[in-house]
Amino acid sequence: MEAHVNRIEVRRVAPGDEHRLRAIRIEALEDAPLAFITTAEEARAHPDDLWHQRVVAGSSGTDQATFLACAGEATVGMAIGLDRSDRAPGVVAVVSVFVSASARRSGVGDALMTAVESWALAIGASTTSLWVVDDNDAARAFYENRGYRPTLDRQRIMAPPQRWETRMYRAFTD
Repeated sequence: MEAHVNRIEVRRVAPGDEHRLRAIRIEALEDAPLAFITTAEEARAHPDDLWHQRVVAGSSGTDQATFLACAGEATVGMAIGLDRSDRAPGVVAVVSVFVSASARRSGVGDALMTAVESWALAIGASTTSLWVVDDNDAARAFYENRGYRPTLDRQRIMAPPQRWETRMYRAFTD
């Protein structure tokens, strides 16, 4: 399936989206296993109730927002925003960003990031922050094109294989 951004709906998850969220998350973990800490096997083993809890948490409120990119019945992307104001005032962490191979370079990633950033602004955030595995040059370039800048914050991912990641941020006032 060839996906184009004008045929994609980016929206916040809603009750009933458990199957969509599970499917796109497992696809992400299979497609880019080194970009994430969780494995596809671990995600497959999660009980249905966990996916329901994730949909409920990401569908309303201001602590978390999960967005899906949908092309009809197909889910072709996801991104999550987590309010981190309790740790870092005004900061929303962006996690689990993924776009299916069939939808890459069509604007879906930008639409997902815009959704998370708009939500972050709506809850009063001044900055979004994310971590990128050091060898993920495509993701790093994508985020840099959106105005994200690397920080000196680095951390080692201990899940095999061990690797390093760097935090990037975007201040909305820049």
